[in-house]
Amino acid sequence: MSLTLFHRTTIALARSIVEDGFSDRKWDLGVLDSGSSDAVSVTGVWLSGRPLDGKDGVDGDAQLEVTLDIEDGDLEPFELEGMLWDARFWVAPADFLNRHASTRILEVDPRTSWFGNVQDDADEHEG
Repeated sequence: MSLTLFHRTTIALARSIVEDGFSDRKWDLGVLDSGSSDAVSVTGVWLSGRPLDGKDGVDGDAQLEVTLDIEDGDLEPFELEGMLWDARFWVAPADFLNRHASTRILEVDPRTSWFGNVQDDADEHEG
């Protein structure tokens, strides 16, 4: 079985991930533990069930498509339920992803790269 998920990041990190694989990062979830009042954080690589962008509060000029060759339920321990109201969300260890995933750059914002010439709306109306 294969599962396709998404990860948004910078162009430079996207290239590095495609070439060398993912690296774990510590993510602050922006919530407090109800018992200790400590900030809740997780370590790994975040993935989503649909492409995320700035409207979702996720920065980055490159969208990665991550295809995992895994069995049903293998990703279940890494799911964080309720993080997104309209999509599923996981934080998985980099070594797990690097063993089971193939990754490609799905899209790059042409306004922030050398891959295309995109004009701002103001440029289109000059004349």
